[in-house]
Amino acid sequence: HSPYTTHGLTIVNGEFSVPPFEPGEIYPWGTDVIGRDIMSLIIAGAQQTLFLTGLVVLARMVVGFSLGAVAGWLNGSWIDRLLLRMSEIIAAFPTLLLAMILILALGIRQGMRPFIIALCFVGWGDIMQFIRGEVMSIRPQLFIESAVALGARTPRIILKHVLPNLIPTLISLVALEMGAVLMLLGELGFIGIFIGGGAFAELAMYVPPYHYSDVPEWSALLSSIRPYARSYPWTATYTALAFFVAILGFNLFGEGIRRMVERIGVEVTRLITNRYTVAVAAIAIVGFVWTRGSTGATAFYQRQADAFDGQQAMIHVEVLSDPALYGRAVGTSGVDAAAEYIAEQFETMDIQPAGEQLTYFQTRSRSFESLDALPLLSIEDDDSSLVYHQDYVEYSGENRNLGEASGPVRFVALGELTRIGDWDQKIPALEELDYSDEILLTLAENDLRNLEYLPRKGILIVARDPVDLRRHYTLSFLDPHDVFFGTQQQRGQDTPTLWISEAVADRLLEGTGYTVRQLRSIDEGLDQDEIFEVPTGTPVSMEVQGSARENVPVRHVIGHLPGTYGQPGEFELDNKMIVVLAQYDSPPLVPDGDSYPAANDNASGVAVMLEVIRIMQETGYQPYKTFLFVTYSGEGLEGGAVFHPEVSKFLQTKYGFSTIFEVEAIVDLRGLGAESGNDLLLSTGGSLRLANLFESAARRMGVPVRRASEQVDMSIVFDDRSLWEGSQEAPSIGISWDGWEATARTSSDIIEAISVDNLEEAGRALSLALMILGRETQY
Repeated sequence: HSPYTTHGLTIVNGEFSVPPFEPGEIYPWGTDVIGRDIMSLIIAGAQQTLFLTGLVVLARMVVGFSLGAVAGWLNGSWIDRLLLRMSEIIAAFPTLLLAMILILALGIRQGMRPFIIALCFVGWGDIMQFIRGEVMSIRPQLFIESAVALGARTPRIILKHVLPNLIPTLISLVALEMGAVLMLLGELGFIGIFIGGGAFAELAMYVPPYHYSDVPEWSALLSSIRPYARSYPWTATYTALAFFVAILGFNLFGEGIRRMVERIGVEVTRLITNRYTVAVAAIAIVGFVWTRGSTGATAFYQRQADAFDGQQAMIHVEVLSDPALYGRAVGTSGVDAAAEYIAEQFETMDIQPAGEQLTYFQTRSRSFESLDALPLLSIEDDDSSLVYHQDYVEYSGENRNLGEASGPVRFVALGELTRIGDWDQKIPALEELDYSDEILLTLAENDLRNLEYLPRKGILIVARDPVDLRRHYTLSFLDPHDVFFGTQQQRGQDTPTLWISEAVADRLLEGTGYTVRQLRSIDEGLDQDEIFEVPTGTPVSMEVQGSARENVPVRHVIGHLPGTYGQPGEFELDNKMIVVLAQYDSPPLVPDGDSYPAANDNASGVAVMLEVIRIMQETGYQPYKTFLFVTYSGEGLEGGAVFHPEVSKFLQTKYGFSTIFEVEAIVDLRGLGAESGNDLLLSTGGSLRLANLFESAARRMGVPVRRASEQVDMSIVFDDRSLWEGSQEAPSIGISWDGWEATARTSSDIIEAISVDNLEEAGRALSLALMILGRETQY
């Protein structure tokens, strides 16, 4: 069985069953909770687990030997004492806790790197002290004194005379360290810390989500066994046995090697340290790496990916950013023209339609508020005027925030609030508050969500990033006077809400003795249910006026490139689907007279997608798996909720797609034409397998790449709480240039800012990764 294949409702022993399946003929060691074969997971996971263990041990040995040799050679010096104190301080902390903190601090989504650094940091001290003692015992010997007398430098003495005498001991030490690192990895996995951080699968309501990794790895297999081990013991037993056998095997292997070296003596040591042996090994490694990189299927795909033409992609960006299309703003004729253009390109490139009635279109409807005039904000008794998109801008929240208000400003900050009840929640700390005659000033959106339930005239929110004031937004259509289902609570009140700059907020606070910076410090230190208020006495007037746009028709453009077949005699792959997404529309027009071409966000993503399709077709690339290409409309509310691209809904348009295809990967493209950083940014969402593939593809194409600093909500694991949102339809990855958000949804997002080189580099890396995805099962 493939370790990457999940199984749902399946006939086992003549009966319909759902995973986890117990050990039997089909699955000798059973399956995990999402139906993956445990035997395949353990066998395939050995490579990832042992490779990481080897790298950690190598790092520990290099650091430990280097520092230990220095400390032992300079015994009694301040350097020796410093290194000893450092190792003792580290040893004073619980190893598991310190390793976990370091991994989370370094970024668990960054792959192996944080694990190598953290596990090396917590383990080098013991090795350093051991090597120090060995060097201290060797240094007084005659052959060392002879080398010193002949004028040999200290590094040469350590490498040529000390190191060879330590090799038998080091081999045994390496084996013991392999076992120790494996044990630590198992402990980390048990508490949900493993390579990549994993993703969460929501299996049922009110049940803890299943925490898993899409790359087979032993630690990850231990991460969610607590709720299931008693009922399904095989989900834990075989993984634990794998750790036990590996640790025992390394210990026995190390002891055997040590005895063999001691028995054979110096000859093996000389063989290992001989310069010719080292040269042959180096040549063999270089030859292996060169052969692996220059031959095989990946090298062939790389030559095809080189055909990506940035100039061709730029043509698409220019068409989609044409002023006549109004920035593809939702509710305008420009968004329809853009959809028609994309559909024409799909047809020209021989992409088969996957929309309604043999077309490329899936028609939906959206609702939103459109501004009738520019929002207004003024400070009374202040002669200076405030500038829209510089000092303030409309706020786009969950509910409608329209109207006009005037009154004094009061600053309010809220600590963590206690909530009582599930559906009909009550917040005791807020029940007696009434700000009916005041406009509230707050620093955090989290506080805003609570303040919206209180009587008030309006709300001002201080923007942390000045760029947020330059963006334009799609305003919510939800009526705040509607009541929640099954409760007596209203969503909120229909009052104006604005973002304001920190400078404007400081002007409002002038007579209070506080600044925004001071209030942020106070806000961060508030206790449970604590409320901090500052009446400013400064009167302001504000106004946000808009009109409802209900059920505005929008169209997704959907095409597919069918998979052909699998390798003869192997699994057929054409029922596997790779989904490539790119949003093509933008927020409604703003009555400020500015142009918002939306060139980078996200004409560039659509353009790169179209050029990838072209080279796939023109180079003769034939995928085994099916590709679904979707350019979607992403603005406004659909069915009373903010739209999020759900692949399952895109598949419903074409008859049979929902049942035939299993989505293997989702790739989201955005901001691929301009950047303020230097790296291609990968947002993995927990898919280590896709992160490794796209990172490797980018490096092969010479494109600088890094993974986004994403956080994992470990409270889901530690608290065993249900996950209402966040479980994935399929492994997904987002691709963009670092810093693309700097101009997103602003008037600076223009065609002149788009770089052909950026389009080409991103397109080539994407092309190679998609070509590998479309034909390979092991990546």
